[in-house]
Amino acid sequence: MAKILIVEDELLIANGLAAIIKSIDDELDVIITGYAEEALRYAKNSHYDAFLLDIQLKDYSGLELAKEIRKMNNYKLTPIIFITAIPTRELMAFREIHCYDYIVKPFREEEVRKALETIIHHGIKKDDKKKYIKLNQKEYSYLIRQDEIIYIEAKNKKVFMITTNETIDLSTYTLYKLLDELSEDFVQCHRGYIINISYIEKVDKVNNLIKLKYIDSLIPIGRKYRECLRGKIHEIN
Repeated sequence: MAKILIVEDELLIANGLAAIIKSIDDELDVIITGYAEEALRYAKNSHYDAFLLDIQLKDYSGLELAKEIRKMNNYKLTPIIFITAIPTRELMAFREIHCYDYIVKPFREEEVRKALETIIHHGIKKDDKKKYIKLNQKEYSYLIRQDEIIYIEAKNKKVFMITTNETIDLSTYTLYKLLDELSEDFVQCHRGYIINISYIEKVDKVNNLIKLKYIDSLIPIGRKYRECLRGKIHEIN
C-alpha cells in the first residue's frame, strides 16, 4: 500500500489534508506527525511515497527537514509538497529542495486536490505494482516492498528471502518463479542466489564473490551467470 506522510503541527489542518487525500484514493495509507524529528524517524524506519511538509514546525524548519529527507538515497526523487503561510519562501523551497509543489495556508480544497491528484494517480499508484511483490503462502498472502529485498537464497530444497527487516521462508517458491515477478533491479548471480544490485557494496573479481550491504556473509558468483551480471553491473568484466 502506498504511503503519504503529513508533517503539520496544526492538527486541524493535518486532519483536513488527510481527509482530502483519502477522498482522492481511500486505499492510501496516510500518516500524520507534528514534529520533524519524529518524521525523520518514520522516513528511516519505513518507506513513504510522498511527503507534505509544513515549512514552519515546532521543533525546526520544514525546509531543513526536507534537506534531511533528500539526503536519503531512496528519497532523492520522492515528491515533496510544502505547506506554508509565507508565500515568499516557496521559491527557496523550489531552488534548494526541488519540491514538487506548495500549498499556501489558508487553502481551499480545490488547491490541495490539484496539487495531489497528479502524483497520486500518475505517480504513486502507477508505480505501485513495480514497487511490491505479492507473496502467496498456504494460508495467507502479503506484499513486500522490492527495494527492501537484499537477496534470495535457495538451499537444501528451501527458499529464503532476506529483507532489511526479516528473513522470510518461501519454500513454496522457486528462484525462477520469483525472478520472473521481480523488477529489473534483481539478477541471478548463482544457481542458489538472486541479489538486488542496489545493495552491492563490493565485487571480488578474483574470488568471484559479492559483498552486499547489511550482510556479513559473501554471495558467490556462478560462472554461467557472469554474463548476466555483466549487463547489470560494471565491476565485472
